[in-house]
Amino acid sequence: MLCFSLAFAQEKNEVEKRIKKEDVPRQAKDWLNDAYENKRKTKWYFQTDGDEKAFEAKLKHEKHLHSVEFDMNGKVRNIEVLIDKNELDEEVRKVISNYLNTSYTKFSISKIQIQYTGEGDDLEDVIDEDEFENITISYEIEFYGKTDTEDELWEALFDAEGILIKKRIVNLKATDNLDY
Repeated sequence: MLCFSLAFAQEKNEVEKRIKKEDVPRQAKDWLNDAYENKRKTKWYFQTDGDEKAFEAKLKHEKHLHSVEFDMNGKVRNIEVLIDKNELDEEVRKVISNYLNTSYTKFSISKIQIQYTGEGDDLEDVIDEDEFENITISYEIEFYGKTDTEDELWEALFDAEGILIKKRIVNLKATDNLDY
């Protein structure tokens, strides 16, 4: 039970800074060009969250905002696609809604992203071939949740069936904004 509590005590202190394409590792730029076939209007960011550091590319693809995260060497880590609540599978939506309804007296979802993780070649296939072999699908959801003792902005990760994996409080800074 103690481990369970510790997993939920984490905080998100993410900071993003816009950077120039020239500051991004070649491996990341090459992967993005291969997967997204030289999409223009990609915005690059350097991101920190505690000790974690990453490069992130944000772009629009097939009417959705995509965020692709790379490690410091340029190896792709994951792809996140911003979606509407109605785009969630009905069963997944029910499971997530049930969790939120039973855990919070009041809640409001502010952002839903499908997160794809896997090896670089497999992640590339998600984008350019719509193929999901060897891909782990999860859902990252930001929501305001109120209980008798808390009223916080949360980031939660749910598995492909909508079961909660982990959650953490989002610490907003006065300069935080989402740029796409």
